[in-house]
Amino acid sequence: MAEEKKINEQYRTMFVVWGGLLLSQFLFLVIGYTTKPDLLYVDVSKPVLGKEPIAIIVMAAIAISLIAVSFVVRNQMIAKAIGSKSVEKLQSAYVTGMAMADGVSLLGLGAAFVFDYQYFLVFVVLGALTIFLHRPKMSNIVAATFEDKI
Repeated sequence: MAEEKKINEQYRTMFVVWGGLLLSQFLFLVIGYTTKPDLLYVDVSKPVLGKEPIAIIVMAAIAISLIAVSFVVRNQMIAKAIGSKSVEKLQSAYVTGMAMADGVSLLGLGAAFVFDYQYFLVFVVLGALTIFLHRPKMSNIVAATFEDKI
C-alpha cells in the first residue's frame, strides 16, 4: 500500500511538471502577441518565410531536429532508468524530453522577436504538441519501481 502511494505521488509530480510546461506554451503565445501585437493579424501578402527566409529555414530545421532528438533521448533515458530501477532518472528523462520540446517554442518566440515572423505560432504549436506527446506514463513508473518477478 505504501509503494502504491509512493508511485501515485511520483506520477502526480511528473504530471504537474508536464502540465506546467504545457501551460508555458500558451504563455509564449501571450508574450509573443502582447509584445508584438502587429503579428496578431496575419498579412497573406507577406512571404510565408518572412523577411529572412534563410534564418527561418535554419530555425525550422533546428526545431524539427529538436523534436526528433527529444524522443530519441527520452526513450534512451527511460530504458536506462527502468534498467537501473531509478524513478529519479525516469523523471530526468521526461523533463529532458520536454525541455527539448520547449526549445522549439522558444525558437518560434525568437523568430517573432528578432525577425518579426508572423507565423511563429507554428513553432509554438509544434512545441506544445511535442510536450503533449511527452506525457508521463504510469507504466514506466511502475516498471522503474518494481523488480520483475519472472
